[in-house]
Amino acid sequence: MEQGLTPARQAALIAGAEAVAIVIFAIALGVASFDTQGTNTGAAPVAEVIIYLLFAAGMGLIARGLWRRSRLARTPMVLAQVFGLVSAWLFWEGDGAAVVAGVVIAVVCVIGIVLTLRPATGADLLD
Repeated sequence: MEQGLTPARQAALIAGAEAVAIVIFAIALGVASFDTQGTNTGAAPVAEVIIYLLFAAGMGLIARGLWRRSRLARTPMVLAQVFGLVSAWLFWEGDGAAVVAGVVIAVVCVIGIVLTLRPATGADLLD
C-alpha cells in the first residue's frame, strides 16, 4: 500500500480541514445563540447547528473516502466545494470579518476543486 501524500490524500486533507472548520463554526454558532437577547426560542439555532454538524460529518466521510482513494468520493467533494463557494459569496456580502472569512472559504474551496479534479488525483483513485 502506498504511503505519503498522494494526490487523493492531499484532497482528503482539505476535506478534513473543512470538516473541522464546520464543526468549529457550528459550536461558535451555538454559543452565540445563547448570548443573544430577544424573543429567540432556541429552536432555530439548534436546528441550524444540527444541520452544520451533519454537513461536517458528510465532509468527514468524503475525507475518509479520499484518504482511502475511493473514486466514489470525488463527485461529492466537488459538489461540497461548489456549495462552499456559494457560502463564501454569502459571507463576502457581509462586513468586516465576514468578508475575510468569505475570501478564506473561497480560496480553500478553489484549492479543493483543483486538487480533486486534477488528472493526477483521478489516476490515484481506485475503482
